[in-house]
Amino acid sequence: MHRVNRPSIGLFLGSCLLLGACSLPQGEFPSLAKRPYETNTPIAEPAMEPEILSTTLPDSLRRQLEAILARHQNSDAAFRGALPAARQAAQAGAGAATGSESWVVAQMEVSRLEEKRSASLSALADIDSLVATERDRGADSGLIALMAPYQEKIRGGVEAQAAAIAELSSLIG
Repeated sequence: MHRVNRPSIGLFLGSCLLLGACSLPQGEFPSLAKRPYETNTPIAEPAMEPEILSTTLPDSLRRQLEAILARHQNSDAAFRGALPAARQAAQAGAGAATGSESWVVAQMEVSRLEEKRSASLSALADIDSLVATERDRGADSGLIALMAPYQEKIRGGVEAQAAAIAELSSLIG
């Protein structure tokens, strides 16, 4: 005869009852239907409006730029007026002994040129500051582009002045 273990029968019957409970339609089971957040339009960044670029300078800004440019042009005219005398003095002082009269005169003429260009250097600093201020205020790239020709004209003039002074200084030695 075969003897059946009672705990085994208990486990078997318990398992059957548990499996049977899974198939019963009773009880609160989670729905498999889509949740509202699964069917609604997903959250997305709003479409960016195209940036509207400035096509004209405001009058007050244009007047500031023109005033700064005029300061540079006046300084540059004075620089160009003094350049021939400085060039002549530098040529006379070329190869002269350090401390000789021709060398000293040449150095003084180059110093005068440096002084004449100081307003141009100041104008360049002012226009760079004005552009930076407008950027910090959130100016669009169109406005900055409208300011660029003023800035480049002054920067080009200052660079030309620096090149002329460097040339004369190297000539003097």
